[in-house]
Amino acid sequence: MRDRNAIATWHSSAGVEKRSDAKLVVLGVVVNVEGFLKYSNIYEGNTADATTLAGIIEQMGDRTSVTGRRPVVVLDAGIATEANIELLRSKGYKYMCVSRSGLKKYKTCTDSSPVQVQDNKGQSITLQKVVVDNCPDRFLHVHSSAKQQKEENMKAQFVQRFEQGLQLIKESIGKKGGAKGYAVVWERIGRLKAKYPSIHRYYDIEVIKDVRDIVTELKWQQKKVATKEGIYLLRTNMNEQEEHTQWMIYNTIREIEYTFRTLKTDLDLRPIYHKNDEATKAHLHLGLLAYWVVNTIRYQLKQNGVNNEWRDIVRIMNTQKMVTTTMNNNRYEQIVIRQCSEPSEKVTDIYTALRYRQVPFAKRKFVVPPAKTAKRQASENEIGLSG
Repeated sequence: MRDRNAIATWHSSAGVEKRSDAKLVVLGVVVNVEGFLKYSNIYEGNTADATTLAGIIEQMGDRTSVTGRRPVVVLDAGIATEANIELLRSKGYKYMCVSRSGLKKYKTCTDSSPVQVQDNKGQSITLQKVVVDNCPDRFLHVHSSAKQQKEENMKAQFVQRFEQGLQLIKESIGKKGGAKGYAVVWERIGRLKAKYPSIHRYYDIEVIKDVRDIVTELKWQQKKVATKEGIYLLRTNMNEQEEHTQWMIYNTIREIEYTFRTLKTDLDLRPIYHKNDEATKAHLHLGLLAYWVVNTIRYQLKQNGVNNEWRDIVRIMNTQKMVTTTMNNNRYEQIVIRQCSEPSEKVTDIYTALRYRQVPFAKRKFVVPPAKTAKRQASENEIGLSG
């Protein structure tokens, strides 16, 4: 395993978005390729992501590069501006990010062939080296079938809603008292376009009017546009030639981001409802501690061929339940029997990989004697019955 580091940043807000009274903080972490934390720090969050990178890299680099090795900086698309990439290049850093370049501005390398890899769910992903004109960096074309299916389903929903909106405008034209003015109809279409900015560009819309600027008909037709669903480019200045290794390095940030999304839900890591710095730091450090536990478990599972995401692991382990049976005997004692259900095959695989017992504890039986008030009540009942 190559000993490289990656720098990634997350935002954790003290309130919901679009709240001027809620401050933001930036949590920056340095991790290795296995996802283990090497360094973390909290920064001010009142600046844009793209403007905080220089200070974060300088401070984290001084803290972690004790042996002279330079970290690999992995960026998401939001922070991967040309200015930040040029900054990293000028300071001698290796970087990898999702490219902002248009997907039409590249061509396939003639000396390479597609490489098939699988994600954590066993779904196929195709990697292919490509070249972007007038750019010295290397690019990796990534096509995910699962991502394509997801994006196509989302697009289909938006297309349906957009056409329903057009249909409502068209029906209004034919109704008595409906909006028929040419300017009014285009205004309604403009509002519909603003609501679905990623969909309206796929349509040709024609508004037909008469000499009085009264709309008589509304037509639309979907354009034939080359699909881009499930496709994106990875950009890097690394000398690494193997597509699989480049994909593994980029997936470091993907793994961490997915785990943090789960922890933010399970631990309420975001939003942060604290009013002072110390409480906010304690809240974030609790999340980092939980991440250490999660990543340690996932690392041990990966060494044994179990590559499930954390959310899947939690869901699978929740299928094994603790069953508690309660009953009373003729001495008014409460008997409690507690035992675990039998683990499923997937639960057994996880236990085996972690070298845990398949049943956390053996069947336990408790006998709880009745309270004094219960004894007194029982005696009174017996007296009443005998009388």
